[in-house]
Amino acid sequence: MSSCFSLKGDIRYPFKGDRTLDEIVNFATRLSGPPIQTITREESLDNIKNSHSLFFIYVGEQNGPLWDTYAEVAETFQPHGFFYAVSSLLVKKHVTLMRSPTLFVFKENAYYLFEDGARSNTLDLSTLNTTMYEWINAERFATFPQVTRGNIHQLLQTKKYLVLAVVKENKLQEVTTDMIEFRDMVESVIKKNRDKFHRWFQFGWVGSPDLANSIAMTVLPLPHLLVVNSTTNHHHIPEDDPSQLTPEAITIFLEQIHNQSVPAYGGNTWLVRVYRTYFEARTSLAEMWQGNPVLTAVLFGLPMGFLSLICYSICCADIMDADEEDEAPFSQPPLHLSLDSSLQPVLSSQPSSPSLTMPANHSSPLLPVSYTQPLSAQLTFPILYSYLL
Repeated sequence: MSSCFSLKGDIRYPFKGDRTLDEIVNFATRLSGPPIQTITREESLDNIKNSHSLFFIYVGEQNGPLWDTYAEVAETFQPHGFFYAVSSLLVKKHVTLMRSPTLFVFKENAYYLFEDGARSNTLDLSTLNTTMYEWINAERFATFPQVTRGNIHQLLQTKKYLVLAVVKENKLQEVTTDMIEFRDMVESVIKKNRDKFHRWFQFGWVGSPDLANSIAMTVLPLPHLLVVNSTTNHHHIPEDDPSQLTPEAITIFLEQIHNQSVPAYGGNTWLVRVYRTYFEARTSLAEMWQGNPVLTAVLFGLPMGFLSLICYSICCADIMDADEEDEAPFSQPPLHLSLDSSLQPVLSSQPSSPSLTMPANHSSPLLPVSYTQPLSAQLTFPILYSYLL
């Protein structure tokens, strides 16, 4: 599989997002400059808001523990987000400042404050670094993003419950009306209850049912709701019919998950991993067969045919040799050829010939000979010999 990465000095940054043009361009843009870019004009901030839907911004003087921690964490997350710094005077038009310095995240046309920034002067650097790292790691995603195989591993690093609205996109990346209504209904839960659920839950939607089926290890009816525990890899499925779910029912279901009062499925044990691998292989093979059965038969039938021939030649060769040995002609005992007494008159009546004179010490004109020829040849030879004599 091809890989995409960026080299900055001696550091190599691998690309871990969706292989789309916009994602790759944003990845290259983030790494082309410093980890934190300073905004010096008010128009620049307007342009950034129009070009980026999500970014982090530090407001205030660029010194002190909050700034030092922000610079350190921004360098770590540079491949994944945009980080800016601006003075208090330039940002007053966009957001109301309660204190300075401070840290915000801008997404969905709103600013969200880093609450622990108010205690930056009282917290030790290690605690401040940990809290800011966790906050940026959780806030670097939109409130309701599309979840794909390319970004799901990054979303699972938030250590939150991942709430997924499972729908199906066609080849034109379009969704049917009923599935759009279900997706919007799930999105309304987090938008209306952000203060209640945002700390523990990350919402999103899946346009590829194969991804959700792989997590649940079963074929889910569409549309559906799936909640994944990013820490233990367990998942939760509502008992009610997903098509009959309401925002109130989803709210109750999420509260039960947070209280751990609903059944959990799956996990990360070796048995579950083996079954998930088997399920994915079976599903992929079924999709290949439905898409092109002839090609699937050739891809799997031809290698299996060669393998069968190899196994047959290895396992059955000894059996075939044993059968041939059993069917081989039995060996005859040595056949001593001599002139029969019945042939003596014939020989005596023949004219003497010097070429046929036998030595005196020779009792028989024929020597004992052992034959392995067939029986018919052994019986014919003495008769022909006597005729020649």
